[in-house]
Amino acid sequence: MTPKLTVIMSAYNSSDTIQRAISSILSQSFSEFELIILNDGSTDDTETKIFTFLDERIKYFALDHSGLTKALNFGLSKARTNFIFRHDSDDWSEPSRFTTQMALLTENPQLGVVASWHNVVDSAGEYLGCKRIPTDDASLKRMLRWRNSFCHGSVAMRKSTIDQVGKYNESLLFSQDYDLWVRLASAGVKFACVPEALYNYSISPDSIAKGWHKLANQEHIRQNALLPISQRNYSISEIPTTGSRRTNSLWYYALGSLALDEGRRLRATRNFLRSLMKDPFEWRALLKMGTTLLPRSARNMIFGSVKRWKESVRDDHSKKS
Repeated sequence: MTPKLTVIMSAYNSSDTIQRAISSILSQSFSEFELIILNDGSTDDTETKIFTFLDERIKYFALDHSGLTKALNFGLSKARTNFIFRHDSDDWSEPSRFTTQMALLTENPQLGVVASWHNVVDSAGEYLGCKRIPTDDASLKRMLRWRNSFCHGSVAMRKSTIDQVGKYNESLLFSQDYDLWVRLASAGVKFACVPEALYNYSISPDSIAKGWHKLANQEHIRQNALLPISQRNYSISEIPTTGSRRTNSLWYYALGSLALDEGRRLRATRNFLRSLMKDPFEWRALLKMGTTLLPRSARNMIFGSVKRWKESVRDDHSKKS
């Protein structure tokens, strides 16, 4: 079989989740693919779990541990197709994902990157909420001015567009996807998003804490990505550690925010209270807890106004710089 798309999955100590991830890929309604699995120097029995699958579409590579960014570039070098689908080893895809995204890419040659909405789940697979983002190119690119537009694992893209801008930036230990989207947008590549939750994204207290470190670096990453190649010098080589109380506070804040987005105000309030109990200075939790008393229309108006204000501030900063 000649594959029509390539799935790239990097795994590091993913023994507990990788079988679920692989099963969701092998169960796709679109079957003409190759699955490149990169074992990034795991020290648990991730490899053993991978070897339980006997499928000719799986291409396995054991690597020395070097981090996600370098592993992904290695995977790109081994891809035999022009359509690259990302997938993380602790997540899973809905059966129609490849069919839906592949149809959008093949029917719209101008598109270079296609993401989808995604469900957010905990480590046990329990549904926590659905993250919905705009579906059109202009709105997705506006989002890039202040945060990452996409869930990395939900994305399908053309390899030719990645080659056009130089693949992933190996100077970045994390947020390599945000850096890539900024460079692709700057090069005029068109984005789209499927308004359907085709991907299930797993979060944990540690991943949420790491996410806040990523947010703290995103403006530097964005500015660096917009520079000519010879002038890019920003790098990230480590992820700072976060104390357990702060980690748990951020975790409950995230749970509260997801519940609030779903309209589950009682659950949101409980989690915001837990966040404040872990860190009384987490003012965002206090602010959002106050909005749980308001009708959804009023909350949306407040958050929409804050979002527009942030975007205008960032636009002014970009113009000045």
